[in-house]
Amino acid sequence: MLTGLVDLAREGSSEKRRELLQQVSNLFIEGADIHSDRETVLFGEVLGRLLDDVNVIDRSELSQKVSEHHRTPRPLALKLASDVLSVAAPVLQNSPVLTDDDLVDIASRKGQDHMAVISRRATLSETVTDFLVERGDSTVLQTVARNLGARFSDQGFDTLADRAELDHLVADALSFRSDIPPIVATKIVALLNPVARQRLEYLLAQSADTVDSLLTDAKREMDASRGDQRRNRLETKVLVAEVRDGRRGIDAVIDDLVFKKRLVDIAFVLSELAGVPESHVNNVLHKVNGMGIAVVCRSLDMSETTYGRLSRLRCDRLKLSHNQAEPMIREFLELDKATAERTLRFHKVRSNVAVRAS
Repeated sequence: MLTGLVDLAREGSSEKRRELLQQVSNLFIEGADIHSDRETVLFGEVLGRLLDDVNVIDRSELSQKVSEHHRTPRPLALKLASDVLSVAAPVLQNSPVLTDDDLVDIASRKGQDHMAVISRRATLSETVTDFLVERGDSTVLQTVARNLGARFSDQGFDTLADRAELDHLVADALSFRSDIPPIVATKIVALLNPVARQRLEYLLAQSADTVDSLLTDAKREMDASRGDQRRNRLETKVLVAEVRDGRRGIDAVIDDLVFKKRLVDIAFVLSELAGVPESHVNNVLHKVNGMGIAVVCRSLDMSETTYGRLSRLRCDRLKLSHNQAEPMIREFLELDKATAERTLRFHKVRSNVAVRAS
């Protein structure tokens, strides 16, 4: 693989640069959770340079790939977010690595279309919304006002109320917010149509007792969920002990957990028996590339039948067709146990070195 990438890097054609971009980005995404910080920086530098040599479609595809990943190098995210809208949109709307200052800077340089995308982010701080409501056009104001994940300062709400007097769609968007200050609500209520006015009045009428009750119910549900998780973890610890003592086989244990669709507990069992971090097993379980989990399962002498059932469960979680399980199973069968054990030992050594270095 490395030799092939070096050869591609020497090629000057746009098609070869495009192929290199795809291969490097795939390598980054597949190992993003286990790359060292230095490796992550290097991936970002290489991908950033390749962006200058490919067309907008290829840049857009890369943006889609890295937009939601928390390990995406920030300089790469900034370069993509500052590109034309089709490239910038996925990163602007979803990237967790962009800071408030980044978003404000990009919005100030790129204009209304980029601002409209930013206004759709799942969460927005007062720093960003203050800028958007001050500089945004009608579309931006409507979108951000209706975004219930956006927080507004008092000044931000005042500005929105002033703009609402000239734009009834902004006023309507504000009628969906229960966090609107009473003084602002009083200012816009006369601007609303009857349906919007009734909606806003209903939201403002919700008492603190109701909110407290909702919070209490949510806490009760969360505590119950945690109790289930604790019971499941205790049960899987017993299963691990039974496998180690020879009372149960790995196939029987994994088959039972696959039937119950408990992928988190499968990750724990495999990590304990293989002696690798649970985070690593959980990571490879959720990758389309099946080699990582094949190595773990083959080293534990899992049968083809059980691995097939596990592969189909993985397909369900990854929203893939069950036909995709077939190449996963073939890959598993082509891997001999000695090679799997050798690969696993190498991974353990690498992980230990990384831990000591940090």
